[in-house]
Amino acid sequence: MAAPVMERFDRGRVLFDGGLGSQFIAQGLETGWPPDEWNRSRPDVVRSVHRAYIDAGADVITTNTFGSTPARMTTHDLAGHVAEFNRAGIRRVREALEASGARDRFVGFSMGPGGEMMPPVGTADEARVRAEYEAQVGSLDPGDLPDIILIETMIDLREALIALEVAKTTGLPVSVALTCNKNPRGYFTVMGNEAAESAAQLEAAGADVIAANCSIASGDMLGLAKLLRKQTALPLLCQPNAGAPGIRDGLPVYDQTPEEFCAHALELYDMGVNAVGGCCGTTPEFIRLVSQAIGPGEARA
Repeated sequence: MAAPVMERFDRGRVLFDGGLGSQFIAQGLETGWPPDEWNRSRPDVVRSVHRAYIDAGADVITTNTFGSTPARMTTHDLAGHVAEFNRAGIRRVREALEASGARDRFVGFSMGPGGEMMPPVGTADEARVRAEYEAQVGSLDPGDLPDIILIETMIDLREALIALEVAKTTGLPVSVALTCNKNPRGYFTVMGNEAAESAAQLEAAGADVIAANCSIASGDMLGLAKLLRKQTALPLLCQPNAGAPGIRDGLPVYDQTPEEFCAHALELYDMGVNAVGGCCGTTPEFIRLVSQAIGPGEARA
């Protein structure tokens, strides 16, 4: 029997939330400080951001756990708190959902790059990379599991496949998102992994959802989604950025309007993308406009 969240994917027009890190920066998160730590020290802010996306109409709310691996937390002397941050990340979403009274929503557990890069960029072997994800997945509370695991912003297919293998041990559905840039030859990660070929390998390795997030704005995401839709029959999730980032008063700013993002989101749905959400720079207003355009979750198909 399919997990409820996968049944929702099958119906189509699933709406994810938008950017988390950029929202925390707007709330005062210092540059370089891990947002995950706010699950402990600023739970009110984390809940409020989740609540804003719930109220905007998102079906899937993403945990603030993108960087909660030992390697990522070591530089801040927080490696010993990985399990605390991961479990608290799920709780903050649950609390926001309970306070909102929203029903038929899902918790997506975010897993970003583990922090140990393999050659030629880093020196880690596969065992070290796997250990980072085993620490993150192993910290989940069996009594409070998410609905789906979201492996996000992968630039190295080798790492994505390792993360997928570890995540599948939970028995939960797993989405894997590569982050690709567009160049004259097509769409590639910075490590040189071509998008369609990578999607085929992820599908063969057991991914339940093929995804693309970050790096590119919604206009370029249209071309990538078309490529991926031709490659796989698996559900697709696309989460573009809100345009190209710039800096103003020391903070990142993005140039896309919610209206343009919404128009592209509708095009993504129309070409067969099952789920759309936002990445860096997108806000609850971006998600609200899409929600209003596609109607209530129970009516979408």
